[in-house]
Amino acid sequence: MFVLANFIYAIAVILNIVVIFYMVIFIIDAILSFLMPYGFPLRRIFDELAEPPLRPLRRYIRPVGYFDFTPWIAFLILIFIQLFVVKSLFELSVVLR
Repeated sequence: MFVLANFIYAIAVILNIVVIFYMVIFIIDAILSFLMPYGFPLRRIFDELAEPPLRPLRRYIRPVGYFDFTPWIAFLILIFIQLFVVKSLFELSVVLR
């Protein structure tokens, strides 16, 4: 059973790293959107990194005026994934040992 526990633990660690990575990307992208116009290379890099997870949400959530709520919704989804899915996987790996 320890092999399955280690596998689940590894999945939880990788998923946690991905969630933290995208949280940081969303925060930096939001800060850069206030500080730099779109033409700057650094801003384009972070926009291109943040766009893939935001694209499906943008189909359902339209901007209100100049304000786009999709990064906020995506951030809340990432928090849910981290607090529920990742934590559940960690606890499952402990139980299986």
